[in-house]
Amino acid sequence: MADSSSVTTNQGSLYEQLGVVSTISQQELKRVYRKLAFRYHPDRNAGNSSRMQQLNRAWFVLSDPDRRFKYDQSLQRTRPPDTPEKQQPPRDNQRNVKANWFESLHRQSTRLGFEAAKSATRALATRHKCPQETYAELAESIVRNLATDVKAKAQLARSAGSAPLDLALVVALVGVKERCEQLLRACIDNEVSQRNIREAQLLDRMWDNLAHGISRDIEMQLGGNPRILKALTGRRV
Repeated sequence: MADSSSVTTNQGSLYEQLGVVSTISQQELKRVYRKLAFRYHPDRNAGNSSRMQQLNRAWFVLSDPDRRFKYDQSLQRTRPPDTPEKQQPPRDNQRNVKANWFESLHRQSTRLGFEAAKSATRALATRHKCPQETYAELAESIVRNLATDVKAKAQLARSAGSAPLDLALVVALVGVKERCEQLLRACIDNEVSQRNIREAQLLDRMWDNLAHGISRDIEMQLGGNPRILKALTGRRV
């Protein structure tokens, strides 16, 4: 993969290759990339493998806030000072880009966690023949805290080998794993309550629901399903 600090001169900047301005938000950038990737993917009749490779190189750099920040700095160094319309935005804007990216990642991870919790709630209510409300309150509490400290969780996700497009999903899994660890610590010196058991059931189900969207290798890098219910009770259901 090309060095994230390099600037493409013969084909324009990476932003120009994607047809966007350098101040674009991370969420909008992702939308544009996916639209272009759908159009130029070589599996399509009108696809273009060369253009697809160019898009992937640009997305690799711009999808990661650290690589994007370094790339933006390289643009600032190489652009002439007498072209204000192409000058790099102020450092405050660079910080805003990173902040907006992390906020977008937080929203995506929370949404994915909510979908996984909703599915788990329905399945567990059916399995144990109880109202969905039995698990709904716990699910809401889990999801609300799922993507806190998203920057640290994103670093763990990247260290596990997560691809940029899967980052929100892996961040949600990291959040589930941390919640499992918190629950286990809380139960070490206390009797395991029925509420603890229900939360463990939810966490196990949520992990499995989320892990369907990533490769087995990434899941194993994260340690696999913590199976918190088995850790608390010796059983898996």
